Amino acid sequence: MKKLAFAFLPLILIGGELEYKGNIGFEAQYLNHDIANKRDNSLALRLEAELKKEVGDGVFVAKMKGILDKDDKERRYIDFNDLYYQHNFEDSDILIGRNTRFWGALEFYNLTDVFNTKDFLDDPFDYDSKLGSWNIAYTRYLENSEISLIVKLYEEKQQMQDIESVNNFLPLPYRDYLQTQHDKHRPSVFLKYSGSGEEVQVDYGVVYQNGYDSQRYMTMKNGELQQNAYIVNKLLGYATYIHGDTIYKTELSYVISDDDKVSDYGELGVGLEHTLYSFWDKRDLGLLAEYYRYDAKDDDKVDFNKFFADDLTLGFRLSMNDLSSSEVLGGIDIDLDTKEKIFFVEYDTRVWEKYKLKASFTHLAPEDESVFEELDKVKLEFGYYF
Repeated sequence: MKKLAFAFLPLILIGGELEYKGNIGFEAQYLNHDIANKRDNSLALRLEAELKKEVGDGVFVAKMKGILDKDDKERRYIDFNDLYYQHNFEDSDILIGRNTRFWGALEFYNLTDVFNTKDFLDDPFDYDSKLGSWNIAYTRYLENSEISLIVKLYEEKQQMQDIESVNNFLPLPYRDYLQTQHDKHRPSVFLKYSGSGEEVQVDYGVVYQNGYDSQRYMTMKNGELQQNAYIVNKLLGYATYIHGDTIYKTELSYVISDDDKVSDYGELGVGLEHTLYSFWDKRDLGLLAEYYRYDAKDDDKVDFNKFFADDLTLGFRLSMNDLSSSEVLGGIDIDLDTKEKIFFVEYDTRVWEKYKLKASFTHLAPEDESVFEELDKVKLEFGYYF
């Protein structure tokens, strides 16, 4: 499918004015851990670029991501996660190609963001890093809402960072082959309705899905782990409601599995964000709290060791409101069942208008019998934006 992406690219270069933007920079990580045979640092160059060209009533869009890691040969690639043509009608549009979609309302983890597959070659703690999906989508725009019919055409496999990378958490070697319940080209169909209130500040979305679940399970094949994808019927929804200085958020889903090995399950996420404006001089402080719950109907079936199965996340967002758009986001995620904790804080700012700096710290504190080990990670990202 990557060959198809590169074959599709020349269409965006034919005639007309080309708009472009992007960034190039580096990321450096240092990790303090006691995990045998794992590296404690990494250094990589990154390139992200977006090309856009309007053609008549339509637009071609290409978004490229490239990574060149000093030590990890698995992280040396260029890919187009978004590469599509969108044709606009008077009150609707149709999209054909590969793209990424972002669904959900919560800040730290979106259980309803199920359209794309997670990109495990990138930072595993960055839940917005995902693989583009090939699809055809028709969207009809109404007065305060829209309805979309999306047909996902192919199920993407997930590659992993090499076995010596500390970001590879698997206990055994991994085979990047995807075993599917039916053919990989079996369409997954999404029917989505979203809208906003006229008099009340509320935004919402409801999605019905029939197709491959975003959650996958592992099996052994010749001494290696491989992923298995299975068919589900899924109903999910998300909403935000603003009242005064507080945003209330919720996400939920219920899944009926078509695989005898996998149980039906439900997920719930609720949260709020309260902003204290001019908390410190001209700076604003946002206080965040979110709770996530995952429940399987049959505990005797596949155990996914699900993240965010019974978790409470408490955090803050400090907006400096300066010329550099500086912001600090931090918090703690607590597994209420195992008592495992993740502490995190990140700082974003702009330097000299065209440069951006991001520094982050993550501490993983697992339980005594966990498959994870305690670690501290410091990450620095610096890039030029054009």
